Amino acid sequence: MEPGPPAFDQTPDRPEPFGYKVSWFALKTSDPAAVLDALELGEAMPANWSSGMAAAYGRAGGDWVFISPPQGGWVLAISSSWVYPTIETHHDIGAKFDRLFSRLMKRFDDVQFFGSHRVSDFAAWARAMNGEPVRIFAWAGSDGAVFTNFGNQTPEEAKLGLLNLTGLSPDEATEAMFRAAEEQDEDEEKGTKSFPEEDDVVGLAALWSIDPFELPEQDHPPALGLAARLPTDLRQ
Repeated sequence: MEPGPPAFDQTPDRPEPFGYKVSWFALKTSDPAAVLDALELGEAMPANWSSGMAAAYGRAGGDWVFISPPQGGWVLAISSSWVYPTIETHHDIGAKFDRLFSRLMKRFDDVQFFGSHRVSDFAAWARAMNGEPVRIFAWAGSDGAVFTNFGNQTPEEAKLGLLNLTGLSPDEATEAMFRAAEEQDEDEEKGTKSFPEEDDVVGLAALWSIDPFELPEQDHPPALGLAARLPTDLRQ
């Protein structure tokens, strides 16, 4: 049985920073209600950043998503339980993500996904523009494997010094990353990163749309977002 809904604080407050051990969608819109509708989450409750983010991080019991107020033309949908891009079949996670990503790209001109978890060395990102996926990548160091690698390396990934894996299958990309790591051990001056880290996920978000760490430093007025429970078909 799902736990009862937490008591969400509805006192408007300013954004809270986030970015580690969590996943989020950044959607090019200024309408949180449109995001709620596109995600097909059903009923949602007004929540401020403090209580909404607590729920998104799983500190309120159950699996929740916090849909932010508009942030400079973007709405963020944050949860530690989001499905993620992967070709694995376990729990059908990858298929769930694909269906959700496809649905969102039909509604918004720019759809972005970011996720990381340091315990498993997990790092993932995806982007669709004008209804077409342009980049999908996911890796977990604990598995020692690239889960998926679709599309060409973006200029922003290159700017962060991430390894160019364009055109490689997940297995080939995995081999390339470990080969680069061995070469780096021999040449410490080499600037390319063999394995992506959580800081790279946040850095890429900053280059593509919104830096979640910098939200409190930006000029966003106190506001309320929306909190909704994640249905089974959207969570891990």
